[in-house]
Amino acid sequence: MHGRSRILPIAVRWSMTLCLGLAISGVAGAQILEISAARISGTGWTAQRLHATLTTSTQGDQFSLAAGVAQAGKRKLWRHARLQCGLQTARGWACRQAHLAVEDSPWGALHGDGQVQLRRVGGSGQAMLALRAAQFGSARLQVQSTAAGQWHLTAAGSLPVAGLVRALTLLPATWQTSGQARWQVQARGANWAKARQIAFELQGSQLQFSSPDGLQAAQGVALQLQGDGAYTGQWHGTARMRWTQGGVLWSPWYWTAPAAALRIQTRWRQTAKAWQLDQGSIRWPGLGRGGFALYRPTRGGVLRWQIRNMDVAMAPLYANWIKPLAPPGGLAAQLQASGHVRFSVAGEGGLSALKWDLRNAALSSSRGHLAVTGVNSRGAWSRTGKTSDAVLRWQSAELYHIPAGPLHVELVLNPQGFQLQQPFTLALLGGDLHFRHLAARWAGPRSGFSMSGDLRGVSMAQLTKIMHWPPFTGTVSATIPELRYHAGDITTSGALSAQVFGGEVRVGDLRIENFLGVLPLLRTNVGISGLRLKPLTDAFHFGYISGVLSGDVKNLTLLDWSPKAFQAQFHTVPVHGVSQKISYAAVQSLTRLGGGNGISGFFQGMFLRMFKTFAYAHLGMGVHLKDGVAELSGVGTEDSGFVILQGQGLPRVDIVGYNRRVDWDELLARLKTAMHSGAQVGTGE
Repeated sequence: MHGRSRILPIAVRWSMTLCLGLAISGVAGAQILEISAARISGTGWTAQRLHATLTTSTQGDQFSLAAGVAQAGKRKLWRHARLQCGLQTARGWACRQAHLAVEDSPWGALHGDGQVQLRRVGGSGQAMLALRAAQFGSARLQVQSTAAGQWHLTAAGSLPVAGLVRALTLLPATWQTSGQARWQVQARGANWAKARQIAFELQGSQLQFSSPDGLQAAQGVALQLQGDGAYTGQWHGTARMRWTQGGVLWSPWYWTAPAAALRIQTRWRQTAKAWQLDQGSIRWPGLGRGGFALYRPTRGGVLRWQIRNMDVAMAPLYANWIKPLAPPGGLAAQLQASGHVRFSVAGEGGLSALKWDLRNAALSSSRGHLAVTGVNSRGAWSRTGKTSDAVLRWQSAELYHIPAGPLHVELVLNPQGFQLQQPFTLALLGGDLHFRHLAARWAGPRSGFSMSGDLRGVSMAQLTKIMHWPPFTGTVSATIPELRYHAGDITTSGALSAQVFGGEVRVGDLRIENFLGVLPLLRTNVGISGLRLKPLTDAFHFGYISGVLSGDVKNLTLLDWSPKAFQAQFHTVPVHGVSQKISYAAVQSLTRLGGGNGISGFFQGMFLRMFKTFAYAHLGMGVHLKDGVAELSGVGTEDSGFVILQGQGLPRVDIVGYNRRVDWDELLARLKTAMHSGAQVGTGE
């Protein structure tokens, strides 16, 4: 039986039917009246397998109502529910001491008490229902209807949140939930089957939930949700939410309620095709404010959403929203941000558009690895295939303590990434870094960043001081092939070549893993050719050596920028027009480096000091570093030692080392001692 009436709500119609049945049964002398209905429904609700029984006797009248299933929309709320009470009919119908039993509900099995009252006054009807159950909480509902069919409903109560969450499928069934909610509802309609207006309020306190793995949880949350709606061919209305207390963990994010309440409000609309939220606004004290919109199709389709004109502070945005996504311990996890950004973002089956305006921002790391000040940027990006422009500027920057000058770069954005509009130059350590190419791809096997350019006139004095390397002067220039950054790693498509000390240094097979993370790992092979020893030894204060040096460093491995392994071999090569000479101070330095204490013997030392320089035929040294131990070699062998310097002419000076294996830290200490004790000699060259 499907109920359809333009006069009374369903509860009053049932009372009229039962009154009629009672009158008939009295005439016939019957003691029991039963009425059954397979299904009745109204706006948004359905009840099935209903069975009402009225029993009259001299001891009093008894009434019972059973329902097989009661559901809201497609969600089943109650199964096998039964209401029993003693019936009073002096003024309408009233069940003063009713008992409710429900075998299955979102709150489990229910047992509660309450009262029901039905009255008809003139052409109007009134119904009142009050229930209380330990598992369910309490509820009180009143309905009034007019002879014209208009009705007004008022309801209020409280209930445990766990059952509400299960009833509405707000969270997975395996999650633990708790808390209390107080609610109020008012509704009006032209007839019982169609509501026209509704207003509601829900207040939750001490709300808690937790997932089985503990990655999602909430504690002590207090929320207030209010809204209203009206039907004018379709449902539409407003909704408002306030979050005032508690914390929420949704790994990797964790948020706490701000001191002043977080406020969200929106207009909503329900059509046959979709749910819509529009003209939404969010105010998050301490973070910022902005607008939003959402379109959710009711029958499949893709969710569309927009965040509009969000104006937020960079400090909390980075700390609470961006940093949690960074790998723990990496550079991004150490950064702090400041400034403001205004942005809009839209999505439809993924990110579809982004627009931003970053103002007076700065980034810095606690360990000093990165510092950027005066950052300003604006631009727009779209997934639709159109290109757009973007600009990035900063006043100064510093990466691993290496300072860089002001930047102004203009970019062209496309759906796959970005590229330079035109090359640009960045001041760097007295020289500059010229970018011929800079591009990025968002996804795919070639995702990441790539660049190529030239390094011109960079001061080695400044670089060595910053990197805490042995100090030397001069400048370095280099050609940078295409460098690629992907998933935290840097690789090259060719060899980096640098011109320094009159020769060339080539760096090939370069790969840096975890570049911005904890313990970056560098692997490469280095080749050296044609380096002039005179300017090199002048720079290092090693003592005077002239000649041309070549060699290589194979399988160089740096962990956190400190050498861990390599096979190095350096040696001089004869070049026409370039003399091969070495000073007494340099001889002393090489002797110490090979493990000796310098030239011994009073008369030997006095004799050699009479000469400014000595000619040599070969000079070279090899170092094989592994597991913190360096194995040394030279340009030849002599007895059980290795030849570092092979002299030529008179007086002839040879340097032979005998301690082939030495601790790496000790070798570094020897090198440091040699560089500080090797006074330069004026040679006239």
